[in-house]
Amino acid sequence: MNRLCITAYYSFLRVSRPRLAVRSFATLREAPARIGQPTPQTHPHLLKAGEITPGIAAEEYAARRARLVSRIAESGTVIVPGYGLRYATNEIFHQFHQHTDLFYLCGIDEPDCALVLEKTTTGRGYKMILFVRPRDPTREMWDGPRAGLEGAKRYFGADEARDIDTLPAYIDALASSSPGPVYTDLPTGPTASSRLEQMHIRTGDAKSFNPRDGGITSVLKRKLCGGGTAQNASAFKPLNPLLCDLRLIKSPAEIAVMRQAGRISGRAFVDMMKATKPGIGEHDLWAVADHAARRRGASRLAYVPVVAGGKNALTIHYVLNDQLLSDGTMILVDAGGEYGGYASDVTRTWPVNGKFTKEQGALYNAVLRVQRACIAKCTGDAAVSLDDLQRDAFELLRAECSALFGRTLSNKELNSLYPHHVGHWLGLDVHDTQSVRRTTRLQPGMVVTLEPALYIPDSPAFPEAYRGVGVRIEDDVVVGGKETGWAPTVLSVEAPKEVEDIEAVMAGLV
Repeated sequence: MNRLCITAYYSFLRVSRPRLAVRSFATLREAPARIGQPTPQTHPHLLKAGEITPGIAAEEYAARRARLVSRIAESGTVIVPGYGLRYATNEIFHQFHQHTDLFYLCGIDEPDCALVLEKTTTGRGYKMILFVRPRDPTREMWDGPRAGLEGAKRYFGADEARDIDTLPAYIDALASSSPGPVYTDLPTGPTASSRLEQMHIRTGDAKSFNPRDGGITSVLKRKLCGGGTAQNASAFKPLNPLLCDLRLIKSPAEIAVMRQAGRISGRAFVDMMKATKPGIGEHDLWAVADHAARRRGASRLAYVPVVAGGKNALTIHYVLNDQLLSDGTMILVDAGGEYGGYASDVTRTWPVNGKFTKEQGALYNAVLRVQRACIAKCTGDAAVSLDDLQRDAFELLRAECSALFGRTLSNKELNSLYPHHVGHWLGLDVHDTQSVRRTTRLQPGMVVTLEPALYIPDSPAFPEAYRGVGVRIEDDVVVGGKETGWAPTVLSVEAPKEVEDIEAVMAGLV
């Protein structure tokens, strides 16, 4: 089945598509030698000519912006802020991660940026203004290079580039004179906080704005909520529903990037299985996952992994990862690498000593059969939603448990053994496009996770050999379409999940 999925996947990528008429990006060759993120010039091993981020070309980013602008009102304006640095403690910052809406629309991956798209009736249909930090040799000595104003135009295709410090004044003027609505997810409530408060935005009006942070929020509160009354709130419309609709269906290029993320993660699971033995720590496998993903090209792990030995697997979001692994128990690992900005999300469960007991294998295969059944229905012609698959998984797990335990489980009891949903949308975010309901019918090009599970408590209500065991199996799946013969594509297929394959990997046979 996996070989068919992979064959169908590459056939899908070969389908020709009409070329979009977009602005030329020939000036990419003139970009600064270093701009603060990989480029084809500085990282030819990661990016091909014409790509802004791994696997995604400048033309695709332009097409995304054009599709977004085509859905807004005439004379409308889009404002998409990024993130500033986020700090663990005084002056100790976390690894930067861009807000995915901004990343989706232009690919810029540095802090203190914002994108503005003004809808027009000429040229490509919009004017693109990118607000960034100007280049500063003194600052770059500490923090490294940035795109700067010139790089924002030459590399990211902006029509104009402006200092991020001028964004509050731009929004102030826009709120006063814009002929059309403003689409943004910046908060407009009198007490709402904004992610732009994390940015280092300086303004010259010390009476109205904090000199370091919060300038944008101050503008919006003053313009929209002066005196506690939202005077112009109707002029501001939420952007999230429009962007989620665009981000839900992945392009062939996005699927190829996500396939690489899944491949990296799958091979990291092979390394973790090979490294597993009684007496090592959960943190050891965390280190293996991180190292294995990064050395294969991932920029980071997409989320804090779950590395849960024994009864720790009964805690769904167990992330302490600080216990030692015991002989005769199972370990559940939920981990995924991020590649090109796109996340993978994979879970496997395997025996610490390399061999499933009869009962461990029976429980594991019960969950695996349910997952296979859900994946098989993950096609565009099946007329199903994630909620439909959840109902299917619930009833299939009930049947499997009844066979294992010799009795029929009630809804309440099964809810305690399987308390979460079978899947979610996946993309630039691990839990992608969250405003899209799980009642949405699956369509070709959507990417979902499928993760049925059973968590058997240490209770006399269940046979002793199954108590205290948690099993979850999760893969990343592209909904099948005509191009793949309606077959779903498992992006994380390299992660072993058959009992025989897991045991062979752990025995060093493969």
